[in-house]
Amino acid sequence: MIGWSITVIWMTPEEYPLKLDRDAVLANWKVGAMGTRWLNKLVAAGEARQVKSGGYPNIYTAPVGSIVPLLLGHELPSDEDVPMRKPHEITIERDKLAMCSADETLTIVVWDQS
Repeated sequence: MIGWSITVIWMTPEEYPLKLDRDAVLANWKVGAMGTRWLNKLVAAGEARQVKSGGYPNIYTAPVGSIVPLLLGHELPSDEDVPMRKPHEITIERDKLAMCSADETLTIVVWDQS
């Protein structure tokens, strides 16, 4: 399937490639090709920053206040209109998300699945 694997982690982008601690994973899901538009919108609005591109992986950072409400909503963000491309294989660690303070920055790692 053409799409993305998105993981939100509680560590800096510099720490990510060195040690991916499973306890640092706050959320993970897969989505279709249009499933990262929400991140691009956050970047355009100044609410997130893309620190690496190329798809292997793309890495973003964003404050907790910009990400956590999206993760705790009724549906994960997606601009997909085809049901099979909507977010799936979803894991959200609600207890860990509740421990994040509003002034922290989260890292979003996006792997190209094509």
